[in-house]
Amino acid sequence: MPQKPTREFAVIKVKHVTVSADTTLGAVIALEVDGKNEISLFMVPEVLASLEAMLVKASLEQARHHPVQ
Repeated sequence: MPQKPTREFAVIKVKHVTVSADTTLGAVIALEVDGKNEISLFMVPEVLASLEAMLVKASLEQARHHPVQ
């Protein structure tokens, strides 16, 4: 099975996150990447929910390795 092409970007900052009040539209996450370029990620609600779940898991894992003192 051929490997899918991958692009990697160094994200400088999150410019904004916009979540639609219309539950069928999802969200847009705008990122500033190296070279002052911007990337906008358009996500349907299911993809946004999946990303949120992954971020929660990552945050919990990080907290285990770096507990608050």
